[in-house]
Amino acid sequence: MKILVVRLSSLGDILHLFPAISDLRRRLPDAEIHWLVEPAFAEMVSWHAAVDKVITVPLRSHKKQWWRLPKLLRGLKRQLRAEQYDLVLDAQGLLKSALLARLAGVTIYGFDAESARESLAAKCYQKTARVASGLHIVDKNRQLVAQLFGADISQAADYGLAVFRQNQMSRPASVEGCVKPSIVLLHGTTWNSKYWPESSWLELVGLLTRQGIHCLLPWGNEAEHRRAQRLQQAGGELVQVLPKLSLTELMSVLLHAQGFVSVESGIGHLATVLDIPGIMLHGPTAPEYSGILGKSCLHITSGLYCSPCFKRDCPRLESKADMPPCQLAITPQQVCQKCGELLVTSDALVRAKIGSA
Repeated sequence: MKILVVRLSSLGDILHLFPAISDLRRRLPDAEIHWLVEPAFAEMVSWHAAVDKVITVPLRSHKKQWWRLPKLLRGLKRQLRAEQYDLVLDAQGLLKSALLARLAGVTIYGFDAESARESLAAKCYQKTARVASGLHIVDKNRQLVAQLFGADISQAADYGLAVFRQNQMSRPASVEGCVKPSIVLLHGTTWNSKYWPESSWLELVGLLTRQGIHCLLPWGNEAEHRRAQRLQQAGGELVQVLPKLSLTELMSVLLHAQGFVSVESGIGHLATVLDIPGIMLHGPTAPEYSGILGKSCLHITSGLYCSPCFKRDCPRLESKADMPPCQLAITPQQVCQKCGELLVTSDALVRAKIGSA
């Protein structure tokens, strides 16, 4: 059997689908599984042990060049039909993902109209499943595969990354000069409401560096690069702005560090799945819905009455310059204390007495 999985983006949402693909592989051990995804996330999809081939479609880059979209879709249609799939699993549940799934010209499986993110998408599917609302996203995806394919989901979630992790741990860190003890600060995200104030990052850097902890600052775009440089200038020689890294290189750095602190982001979720000790900051979101509840990750929530709201932009702000109250409610002292609780088993961090401030 040859199956095409459609889940185009984003990093965190793709990661939340990984356990369901592992379930599918256990149910159909001889199946050939391909994945259709945006190019930006192809690298991570290729890490999954059950994925045999990654096919990319650059929809995002065509938003400003819409006149080129028909040519792109014609080419994709030829490519997908040449593969001669037996079925397509649309795990995204959007109209755009459903329409792309139709290009393969075979039976499409997906969420029913009550469960799909966009109910119209279900009209494109020939076989559907209704999944209860309110489930963690990982559980929702696993339920989808269980209902549609009869997969056994009684086992703990398997993200299919054990081989990738082992390979990275067997090699030196991808960046020279990463010294111990060190913590990676993942300050970038995609929602305005998920940003932790820069002043809070500055204070946390001060708390950590005063105890001899090196802070490593990755970045993915120019805005994040400038923020990292400002944090480095304020933090001094114990703060290192990393060069531009691929996702694989960043995971190598994280695996060789003593831990991380992250806003709620796909990178933070990925680090947690790889069993890297860390702290995840939740302002507008809730760990029980979208967090990776790994044994090595501690989650900090604001506790405000309006949180979680799950909104990209805080409705309580009077101007764009203001910070969401839920993010202001999470203090650097809280985060530093949690670092101590989580990383106390690391000899290097015990000697540094992290969190004693």
